[in-house]
Amino acid sequence: MAQKNPFDMSEMFKAFDPAEMTKMFQPQNMFAMFQPQTPQMFDMEGIMKANQRNFDALGEANKAAASAYKDMLDKQMDVFGQMTNAVREQYQWAEDNVGPDTLKAKQQSMNEAVEEALSMMKKLADASREANEKAFTDLKGQVSEAVDGMKKKK
Repeated sequence: MAQKNPFDMSEMFKAFDPAEMTKMFQPQNMFAMFQPQTPQMFDMEGIMKANQRNFDALGEANKAAASAYKDMLDKQMDVFGQMTNAVREQYQWAEDNVGPDTLKAKQQSMNEAVEEALSMMKKLADASREANEKAFTDLKGQVSEAVDGMKKKK
């Protein structure tokens, strides 16, 4: 390996080379010095990797929320089934054992059971919606605080 002569000033004097000096004083290069530095774009791949566990947790939370929503729909159908099953059983018995007047009364009972079941199912859906809205409202304050915190870090 060749060693450099410590007294060789040629490297230092390259900065004073006329061609290099001309480049430095070209208008584009001069004005470039006064332009604000542009920050590098975000490293999205790095951000994704760093937050992979958070993305995974969000995916699991969304699966749980979807499962809870499906559970609510199943419960609605259970309410409907319970409310109408008793009337269906009575209707079947009445159809086999009684006349048209009783069948008409059972028809009215079925209408009332369906109406009440649908009312209860709506209450369940409304309660679920209200719970979601409350959860979002509770979280909104935290979001505002986090955004304010991010703005202060500029």
